[in-house]
Amino acid sequence: MPSSSRPAVRLRLLFVALVVVTLLSALDQTIVATALPSIVADLGGQRLIGWVFAAYTLAMTVAMPVFGRLGDLRGRRSLYLGCIAAFVFASVLCGFAGSLPQLVGLRFAQGIAGGGLLVLGQAVVADAVPARNRGRFMAPIASVFAVASVVSPLLGGGLTDTVGWRWIFWINAPVGGLALLMAVVAVPRAVPERTGERLDVPGAALLALWTTAAALVAAWGGSSFRWTSPVVLGPAALAVLAFAAFVRRCRRSRHPIIPIAMFRDRTVATGTVLSFAMSFAVFGSVGYLPGLMQAAFGLPATVAGLVILPLVLGLMSTSMWSGRRTSRTGRYRRFPIVGCVLAAAGFAGLAFVSASTPPVLVGACTGLVGMGVGLFNQIQVAVQDSVPGRLVGTATSTVALVRELGVTVGAAALGGLLASRLLDRLGALSSLAGLSPEQLRAAPDASRHAYAQAYVSAIGPLFGGLAVLFLAALAIAFLLPDRRLGESAPAEDGVLTA
Repeated sequence: MPSSSRPAVRLRLLFVALVVVTLLSALDQTIVATALPSIVADLGGQRLIGWVFAAYTLAMTVAMPVFGRLGDLRGRRSLYLGCIAAFVFASVLCGFAGSLPQLVGLRFAQGIAGGGLLVLGQAVVADAVPARNRGRFMAPIASVFAVASVVSPLLGGGLTDTVGWRWIFWINAPVGGLALLMAVVAVPRAVPERTGERLDVPGAALLALWTTAAALVAAWGGSSFRWTSPVVLGPAALAVLAFAAFVRRCRRSRHPIIPIAMFRDRTVATGTVLSFAMSFAVFGSVGYLPGLMQAAFGLPATVAGLVILPLVLGLMSTSMWSGRRTSRTGRYRRFPIVGCVLAAAGFAGLAFVSASTPPVLVGACTGLVGMGVGLFNQIQVAVQDSVPGRLVGTATSTVALVRELGVTVGAAALGGLLASRLLDRLGALSSLAGLSPEQLRAAPDASRHAYAQAYVSAIGPLFGGLAVLFLAALAIAFLLPDRRLGESAPAEDGVLTA
């Protein structure tokens, strides 16, 4: 093979390996959803069922900043390959779990490796691909998350119904093993600059404490316990204190796990805020869209779930198009701005959905939201390009951490608000009909229609609020610097030396 073609072959192998590994990590966040009844039937432990999800997500959130910083300090290749191997090994062990507590613990281990996969995979691109070409390279990888949201329930259900729930974990072994072989060949051997910096272990511990407490509040508040319950207020207070201590540690440490000075860069600060707003609004609400279709149009659950498809297609199309345009011109600022407008328009349309709305129009609105979200994918490339090479992993993991927190907080907050508004409306309806909300929900057609109307009227204002959120994000998006990728960034001029 001519030497000139070897880099191109390695880039193709790297691309395929990153897509496969990212897909596995994204799938495993939700693939257990359809398998949970079978898992509980085999292993018992009904009370711990929620932690099969939460353990994985929590571990990912805690691990991402740590792996991002370690990659900057010690190099990303060995860490990334180790995370792939650890993820596959933990997946196999999950399939052999003999009890639900054991499965939860193994899911936590799997989530730690999964967090490393997501952060290091994106940072590895910065080692292998010039800044101008990263948008085109990373766009399909970023679209994997949307694809996983559609594929994972179907794949989990199919495997559970045919070969058993344990195969939702065991299938990671051959696929992940193949990806590991490709990564061994393709991941570049980038040597980090030796600065004498070390991992801030106390800072990492405070970060873990903060994210754990915040996750508990999100998981319990408004669902398992009232927001005013001591069980929720206790972790909430701990989260606030841990966050304050973490920020203080980052400001005073010589080698902080997340350098606070990094946020002096306008691209980093603005990109982080936009990433939180996007993940809070879109990925926090996407789980409630099928419920809207069921309530407004009386569709069965399987058909109602197809409302996610226009969102995924919209996301993929604009993500890949904007990636190609960014690679061609080096300009990225316009895409988040247009993305805010499209997402705001989509949510505004969803706010007015009723039983008389054509279902095609609902699909068009979700498609607009997806198109808007796809244009946000260039933020990660812009953030990487705005910091020195020694902080690429740290910046990548910071944006990823904020995005995961946005998903968690958004799902909890929107779910709590929806439940509260729905119960208020059902209470008013039941007082007129002389029925309890539970009886109303199970009652004949007239009462079911009333329940559907209550659901639609409860969720509409929430979508309206998300439209307003994106209009606020639009004002923030205009703060992004208007420069080309690859140009000298302010970070190189001393901003991050503090």
